Amino acid sequence: KAVVSTQSTGTREVVRTNSCQARYIALAPHITVREEIQWARRSMKLYREISQLSTDNRTESLLNLDLIFSDDKDDDLMISCPVREEDEDMEEDDDDDEEEEDQTSFILRSLSSLYRTSHSYRSFTGCNDRLKFPFSVCCNDGGNVFVSDWEAGRIYQLENIEDELCQTVEFPRAYGMCAAGDQLFVTSEANHHLYMLNMVTQEKEDLGEIESPDGICYLNGYVYIVEEQKHRVRAMTCFGDSVFTFGDNNGPFTLCKPGGMAVYTEKELLVVCDRGNKRVTVWDRLGTPVHSIPLSQHPDCCSYAGHGILVVGTSEGEVLFVDLLSGRHVFKWTRKQLKNPGFITGVAVDSRQNVYVCNPKNHRVIKVYR
Repeated sequence: KAVVSTQSTGTREVVRTNSCQARYIALAPHITVREEIQWARRSMKLYREISQLSTDNRTESLLNLDLIFSDDKDDDLMISCPVREEDEDMEEDDDDDEEEEDQTSFILRSLSSLYRTSHSYRSFTGCNDRLKFPFSVCCNDGGNVFVSDWEAGRIYQLENIEDELCQTVEFPRAYGMCAAGDQLFVTSEANHHLYMLNMVTQEKEDLGEIESPDGICYLNGYVYIVEEQKHRVRAMTCFGDSVFTFGDNNGPFTLCKPGGMAVYTEKELLVVCDRGNKRVTVWDRLGTPVHSIPLSQHPDCCSYAGHGILVVGTSEGEVLFVDLLSGRHVFKWTRKQLKNPGFITGVAVDSRQNVYVCNPKNHRVIKVYR
């Protein structure tokens, strides 16, 4: 083990380092982001020199640090730099794989400094009606948040900067929902149809029938809808034409009672919550399986948070944060932290990295501020 001295200010302490992993306890969570970044750069540079792992690529990656989050079994706030563990006789991977791994290997801030506060919405400003059964939530690139109330038969549009209610649209039993600009693609459990809803004009276009619809997402002109009882995903055009299906006969990637979906934006991949198999599966846009990540709970819904991180809501009432590149479970929000939500039916991440969680049991939407 290599020993690294602490800072003279005493705000950080290196608790252990070796050739595979370095962990740091955050003793002063009030430290500024700028100071923390500067400290992280100095500490990681020293760690690389001691472990003799520094390379030109890794040095360059220090200038483009990505956010990853960490949690441990105890309640200590951690900042860690996980380095891939390898057997001594394992062959070295290609340079491209090494660069991709390094780009998601730096942790800048503790969990508490990323998500400090939360707020529970039981109604929205400008609307006297309380939420009855908020089921799904999604965000668009324009800074709007959409929340569906399944029991009340409404879809609410919010401005995510102030969470002010922009408008309310009547929609019976909205189930799955995703945004593409000002258009919303919504499935209705009332008649199992897919609709394209224009939130500006409030015009609604019926795109056809879907068997047992669940999760939904939009990518490159195609709408992907989970058909839960058929254990598959259906790809459709924006005009309602069915193109192909996948997931019901893909060997080890065969889905079992799939739930929510999300788009891995940077790589243009699809992520499906494989509820029955307790995992999330990753596919390309043509329905070819890429890889799967096992989970400890049953995933119901998911949303992509950027930087390779997937936010997953589970049937057990917890929210998991998963690294799609390495498959690591980087941290989670427990039932206790979410005040016993019972079950989670929808999660979404807005343009400011705030996280929205639908909690129908308690008739609320939880917003956790970044």
